[in-house]
Amino acid sequence: MSPATSPMTERSSLRTVPFRSWNPKSHLAIGLGGHLRGFSAPLCPPRRVGSTLRVALMATDDVSKAYSSPSFDADRMLGTTVSPDDPDRRLIEPWARGIDGVILDVGAGTGRWAGHLAGLGYEVEGVEPATRLVELARRTHPSVTFHHGAIADLSDCPKRWAGLLAWYSLIHMGPDELPDALIALRTAVKDGGSLLMSFFSGTSLEPMYHPVATAYRWPLDELTQALETAGFQVIDSHWDPQVPHAYLTAKASRR
Repeated sequence: MSPATSPMTERSSLRTVPFRSWNPKSHLAIGLGGHLRGFSAPLCPPRRVGSTLRVALMATDDVSKAYSSPSFDADRMLGTTVSPDDPDRRLIEPWARGIDGVILDVGAGTGRWAGHLAGLGYEVEGVEPATRLVELARRTHPSVTFHHGAIADLSDCPKRWAGLLAWYSLIHMGPDELPDALIALRTAVKDGGSLLMSFFSGTSLEPMYHPVATAYRWPLDELTQALETAGFQVIDSHWDPQVPHAYLTAKASRR
């Protein structure tokens, strides 16, 4: 499939920007909440045996395996760098300028966004559960630290990041998984820290076709409620009913 661009624009404080209707290099790298066995020490300790969060996210093992499959051409489908005309730059770069501290790229895929932000001078790390993708990210962007792990592992991490970038990183998570994943993300970010995430939206919570694994449409109001329950406050959001793509920024509420 080839990238396509729609005239969809954004009206929040993130400025007015075009928003693409389909770009495999943007959102095939996603939904990488599938569970693999944790980060490399010493970032996170081993997860507790029998952890509720671990069990809840094990259903996405198949997603990580699909992205790690030799049949998945990550270089071609995802790309490894961000092009100068990538419209998502107009969302991600202004957001990054407002982060005072280290950014964690959650579900970093091939490392294209982590590498891009690092090249702009930001402190950034990545976390990726798909084995082949994290290996590719490390080879392509050797100056960036990429941790092999899953969102579930963040709940046991002593480290707290200033900002979390979840760019189509949660789209394979349904209602049995996403709430726990958001709790893990809240644990990983400092009080007052920022989350920028993109996702598929719609008028009802339902599965949708995705070329790698089943994805989900999340109505904006239901996702907002899930974020608030996890400890975030949604600051800006945008969804055009003509296309499934949506994004939001949220602030980690002080505890």
